[in-house]
Amino acid sequence: MANGSQKSLLIQLGIGVVVVLIFAFWDQAGSAIYGMLIGLANVLMLTTTFRIANKRSETDPKIGMLVLYMSAVIRFVLLAALFIIGLALFKFEALPVVITFIAMTIGQIFNLAGKRRLTD
Repeated sequence: MANGSQKSLLIQLGIGVVVVLIFAFWDQAGSAIYGMLIGLANVLMLTTTFRIANKRSETDPKIGMLVLYMSAVIRFVLLAALFIIGLALFKFEALPVVITFIAMTIGQIFNLAGKRRLTD
């Protein structure tokens, strides 16, 4: 894993653990852990896609952009499915799942500090 993806993953993981610990006070750690797993899946898919898009854009920039757009669609559908599975099938509480995922997603801002473009 590249240094940037490790940093992003560590930031996301740290934020996720903090939110899980907060929800543990209300006996909702299981739901928050599921939200953290969704957030980690999101960041892993994102970093993998950026790596693929960067490699493909060396030969054809349009293909690199296509990879990013297709990834956005796939991530949207997959994350929606994971939320539905967690909330409907596993009966997790909605608030801890969603709050943990949102906190981790907002944490991605820290990874973007000082970058000129998203794929740096």
